[in-house]
Amino acid sequence: MSELDLSRAPRGVLAAQALVLAVADQGDLAERHYLELKSTLDLSTKRDKEKVAKFILGAANRMPDVAAAAFEGCGVMVIGVAKDAITGIHPVEMMEISKVIQQYVGAAGPRWDIVWVPVEGSDNQVLVVVVDPPAPGQGPFPCRANGESLTDGRIYIRADGETREAKSEEVDLLIQRGLTGAPLEVDFAVEVIGEVASVMFNKAATIDEYLARQRQRLVAALPLKEPAPQQGTTASIKGINGISGYLAAFEGLSSVGGDLLAEPEDRTEDEYLASIDRWEENFRQAWEAALPKIAASQLVPTVIRVTNRTTTFFHDVEMKLHLEGEVFAFDYSEPEWVDDFSDLELPAPPRAWGPWRRTLDILNYAHLANYVPSSASQYNPPSVSYRNGGSVELDLDVRELRPRGTYESEEDEFVLIVADHSLTSIHGTWELTARDHNDIYSGEIDIVVGGKRDLTGIARQILRLDEEESTE
Repeated sequence: MSELDLSRAPRGVLAAQALVLAVADQGDLAERHYLELKSTLDLSTKRDKEKVAKFILGAANRMPDVAAAAFEGCGVMVIGVAKDAITGIHPVEMMEISKVIQQYVGAAGPRWDIVWVPVEGSDNQVLVVVVDPPAPGQGPFPCRANGESLTDGRIYIRADGETREAKSEEVDLLIQRGLTGAPLEVDFAVEVIGEVASVMFNKAATIDEYLARQRQRLVAALPLKEPAPQQGTTASIKGINGISGYLAAFEGLSSVGGDLLAEPEDRTEDEYLASIDRWEENFRQAWEAALPKIAASQLVPTVIRVTNRTTTFFHDVEMKLHLEGEVFAFDYSEPEWVDDFSDLELPAPPRAWGPWRRTLDILNYAHLANYVPSSASQYNPPSVSYRNGGSVELDLDVRELRPRGTYESEEDEFVLIVADHSLTSIHGTWELTARDHNDIYSGEIDIVVGGKRDLTGIARQILRLDEEESTE
């Protein structure tokens, strides 16, 4: 017994010929909700054309998941075949068939087509009618005209072995089918624009050199140790040396300005040296925290571009982008914002050893001349938020994506820095959701890493190392 090939619809002559041979071998046993056999019909009569129209309506009024079991969801009617007999019918022009059938299915009704299969040694041909698959979003297809076996407004369905009027619960299902949105064509493009790179600093030529210079300067400010007096030195000489030390201290106070605000050094040498050690430790910690901000001021900021390639309008769009590997996001900073120690929150070195001048603690409000108070209306939340943690998660509030439209995140918001210098590309995945769409649309993205950026020069500039060299 020949097997039916249910994997594809018999839309071509070759597939239809194979189907005819298989159903002739099986006869009426092959009939199911997706297949009806007629040994003969006289398509010159309106009555028999009605039978074809009834099958078309019934096949189109199946549920999509049920129809998907065979023939790619299509319904198929074979006319001119019986058990072990392929007799065919007298051919009729498609226009003559369609003229009657369309009265019952209507202009907005189900789509269908026919394939004629020649019968060997006969002028007859087998007619194969193929009805398009039912789909979500389609309501019931009612009959559009009265006939001998059809009634205007009635809903017919194709069940196993018969085409009949739908029952109430079957009508409910068809109504629900119409309320279910048809699957949308979804095609988004996600791009990461900007400079994605790894950065490097020469530690010895930056922070190590800076701290060594500062320590040398601060230690050099300590007073020189007086040599121990030699044996035989007279008491008068000791007295002179003591007076010399007193005069030196007095002269030190005079160098401050000779005014009443001058104060002598109040730290011991051990306290002074300990303050240098503490400052160096704090500076190293602050420098590590400042490096990402320095890097973020030198790279081209990142922009996320999302393109809607469909004709569908998406509202309240949100997107999550996950980038794998040792990549981190940081707030972008304008280059001029990292020129000063205060911008980077780097601690200033301790006061050099020696007399110092008291202040009167009079507040200076001159810096407030150009102060503009902030207000809630001036704050604009970022279009992209991020979370670092071995990889980076980016959240975008896209809001609206118009048909064939493009969204770009705000410029100058953040940069992407790669910690692993061996990486040449970053793999990412994204998910997109929109209001009134229950699906989560997803995709993948690969980003090329743009090499390594050596930021030793800008770090030396911030630490004023080259300026100190030129003045030494």
